[in-house]
Amino acid sequence: MRRPFRNGEKRRAPAGEKTSFIRERDIMDSFFKRFIAGIVIGIGAIIPGFSGGILAVSMGLYKPTIDAFAGFFKAPKKNFRFLLPLILGGGLGFVIFLFLIDRLFASCRTYVIAVFVGLVIGSMPSLFRECNEKGFKKTYPIWSAIGFAVAGGLIALGLISNAGAPREITPLLAVISGAIIMGGVLLPGISISFILLNLGVYENFMHVFTNPPKLFIASLRAGEGFGAAFSNIVNGLPLMLWGALGFVIVAVPVLLLVKKVIDRFHGPAYYLIFGIVIATTIGCVVQEVFNLAADPTFVFKWWKPVLCLALIAAGAALSVSTEKFMRYREEKEEQKEEEKEEKTEEENTAEGTKESEICE
Repeated sequence: MRRPFRNGEKRRAPAGEKTSFIRERDIMDSFFKRFIAGIVIGIGAIIPGFSGGILAVSMGLYKPTIDAFAGFFKAPKKNFRFLLPLILGGGLGFVIFLFLIDRLFASCRTYVIAVFVGLVIGSMPSLFRECNEKGFKKTYPIWSAIGFAVAGGLIALGLISNAGAPREITPLLAVISGAIIMGGVLLPGISISFILLNLGVYENFMHVFTNPPKLFIASLRAGEGFGAAFSNIVNGLPLMLWGALGFVIVAVPVLLLVKKVIDRFHGPAYYLIFGIVIATTIGCVVQEVFNLAADPTFVFKWWKPVLCLALIAAGAALSVSTEKFMRYREEKEEQKEEEKEEKTEEENTAEGTKESEICE
């Protein structure tokens, strides 16, 4: 006969097995969502006028990711499971977009930017809630004004100055470029394309990662043999590693700095970010209008702005609906967990009472 459970003891009956199954399902569900979010952040890291950090903030992943990186060794298993899909998705989005950027932006750059603008706009309500999560002070909006002014000033500077002349990528420039890209991911509002374009290294640094695989495939198609084709990868590897070194050099100190600032000054920090997000979003649209106006091949047609507005609306609707769905799921799961805990406590109490009656 099975021993009755005393008060406070947890049940290990089929209900526990169901709970385990639900948690495994939720883990996979969350893994997929963070993987997709990582792809979006990876693309946003190199899309002209955008910042990967802005997209991370807008999706509510910025602070959790900073916390997971900065405190990785405090709970390595938990943090690894949280970060893995983001890293895989971010790397995949970054690499895929590197190869697509030439063709994709040549034909539909404006429409891609419109979708991303919509995603950011749709996520602003949730970002604003995050700003006030730990309370509100009358001085907080001043930080938004400061963020807006600084980001707007940088964008205006980019509009009135021409991009730098193209430069050949050296090991030093590769390190600097890698550091700038990592800075754009970790610091919301920093558009790496703006900085790299003005340094004259944007396209050439992207080619550091895209040219070796392209040359590898081209050599195989030309029948040059695997050895000759693989040498293209080997020749391009040093500059890739120098770029990766730039990622690492910036990542650790910036992560620790950002975590300390957000933990200590949550309200001012998020209001500052909120102002940067608004300025960056407006600036991205203005930059694209200027680019189109300066493009001699651009032909205006009435349906183009209509399509852009529709894509912005679609991106915003997708962002809002996704955020609402995720909140709904979280509330439902919390409600289920509470109901299960209450049921378990009632059953334990009943079994404990029954055991006491038997003993008497």
